[in-house]
Amino acid sequence: MNRNYEVMLILKPDLGEQDRDDVIGKIIKKIEELEGKTVSSKVWAKEKDFFYFLRGTDAEKKKYFKGFYWLIEFTLDTVKLIELKKLMKLEERLLRKLIINIEEKNKSEVLT
Repeated sequence: MNRNYEVMLILKPDLGEQDRDDVIGKIIKKIEELEGKTVSSKVWAKEKDFFYFLRGTDAEKKKYFKGFYWLIEFTLDTVKLIELKKLMKLEERLLRKLIINIEEKNKSEVLT
């Protein structure tokens, strides 16, 4: 069953434009390989400050006080979402990710 999702990605701020495009392209390509569809993909904020620091997953455990925010809206089968999450977990250039089911988000907004 396909559902609508929104993923907020926080990429390392010290990445070049090519590296950012590679990460986003890799995720969008994986969505399409899993027979999903990308609705939109856009920069949400450039080098936005955090309220707390994030540690990188690389060997040096660098602390990050800023990040590059990217928002992707897509549709994907709920069973195949697990594979997409695995890809994102292995991507070292991502500091954080948050995937939200848009339908559930809209239902909760109606109830409040």
